Amino acid sequence: MYRKRITILLIFTLIMLLAACSGEDSSEEITSEESTSESNVDSANDSMNTETEDASKSGLSEATENETEQTQAQQERMMIYEANIDLETKDFDKFQQNLQSQMSEHEAYMVETNVQRTERGNRQGHIRIRVPQSNFQSLLSGFETISDQIKSRNINSRDVTKNYVDLESRLKAKEEIEARLLSFLEEANATEDLVKISQDLERVQSDIESLKGEMNYLENQSDFSTITISFTETKVLVGGVDQQDLNTWDRTKQAFFNSINGIANVASWLFVAAVGYSPVLVPVLIVIALWMWRRKKKKNRSDDE
Repeated sequence: MYRKRITILLIFTLIMLLAACSGEDSSEEITSEESTSESNVDSANDSMNTETEDASKSGLSEATENETEQTQAQQERMMIYEANIDLETKDFDKFQQNLQSQMSEHEAYMVETNVQRTERGNRQGHIRIRVPQSNFQSLLSGFETISDQIKSRNINSRDVTKNYVDLESRLKAKEEIEARLLSFLEEANATEDLVKISQDLERVQSDIESLKGEMNYLENQSDFSTITISFTETKVLVGGVDQQDLNTWDRTKQAFFNSINGIANVASWLFVAAVGYSPVLVPVLIVIALWMWRRKKKKNRSDDE
């Protein structure tokens, strides 16, 4: 009986020990699962934070890049400037010398000159020059000092950036077509295919050259601005008199020489008429002289009687 009680007690004790061990294992498993889930949550949060930070950084970098591209686009904007100036100068020779000095200083060059004289002897016409765009405004300001009066000044500007970008896109597309046609030309074997591809290639290459020409024209027009000068010389001219600003004495000399020129012109005309019409004038003068001589002779006879 005693042994049975001991046996039952041992069995009960063993069962309790096994239950306690199983409870500890389950708690450990729960704890490990909780820690695992917490670590997963933390890693997920960290990854989310990292992604958020990366996204914000990438967003900032993209915004910065966009701002930089916009700034570069504004700086690289292609503008064409043209100016028309109408001015007066008392001495065209002096104005031309000063203009050459201004052009040399601002790295400009002359592309067209048209000068003609009026009935009074003054010179007028127009001059077209090209100047680097960076020196355009400074050269325009210099005309105030080398001319006597600026009657009008007109400045025009055109933004051709969009046109240039469009030409670049079209050129790129044409060059891609050219490359494909060249590859097709190398692979073609039939004569008919070679002829057709060659014709298409020639047309595309012609378009490419045309696009490049338009782009070069826009580049040249934007790099160098055009200034057209219409000038009129206002100095009073007197033949044989030093050409300077005329005061009262100069005007007196002008009137004197004009009167002498008038007398000389009349005398010249009379001499030309006398010599040129002498075959007619000489007989007429002889007849008139004889008639007057006879009349005078008759009058003397009547007085004697």
